[in-house]
Amino acid sequence: MITINADSLKQLPSRKRATLLNNVCGLRSANLIGTRGVSTTNLAIFNSVIHLGSDPALIGVVFRPLTVERHTYDNIKEFKAFTINAVNQSIISKAHQTSAKFPENRSEFEAVGLTAQYREESHLPFVAESPIQLLCHFSKEHLLENGCVLVTATIESIYIQESALDDDMFVNHQLANSVAIGGLDAYYSVALEGRYAYATVDETPKLL
Repeated sequence: MITINADSLKQLPSRKRATLLNNVCGLRSANLIGTRGVSTTNLAIFNSVIHLGSDPALIGVVFRPLTVERHTYDNIKEFKAFTINAVNQSIISKAHQTSAKFPENRSEFEAVGLTAQYREESHLPFVAESPIQLLCHFSKEHLLENGCVLVTATIESIYIQESALDDDMFVNHQLANSVAIGGLDAYYSVALEGRYAYATVDETPKLL
């Protein structure tokens, strides 16, 4: 095994250090966050959406330090709502392109060729090509020690491709063709290796 301690990390060039630390903790979900600004719609890819609780249905999104323009963050604070849209295999390249620094008055939907979808309950744009879509309302923000901001939000509505939802409400990401992100630029397909029954002491693991 290769050992990289804290001193070694400090000696790495900044880009290599960032690449290592962005990847070493494993794969994360790939999501597009849709918002509405004053003049146009906004769409940006995120690898930092996390589940925080089920009652209430609470999620979190981590934003890097607000030392530069963060259109998604600004729009969420202004309009108090946003959409989360899972990235599937058919839109990887378009989703990744939303990470480019488009000007505030240019819609990423139009720029990368994704379809803005609107529903009666909201003026916010969903990604029509996404198999899993969430409507979220801003709750709080939390400043982290490194300058990043954790935004928490409640899930107000969920829209899921019918074939990807089991009778017990299990979301099968393999059937949705969801992808995962490694670091900032590596995309992985996902495969379901098995679901296990609730683990109890002194019992062997059981596949469902």
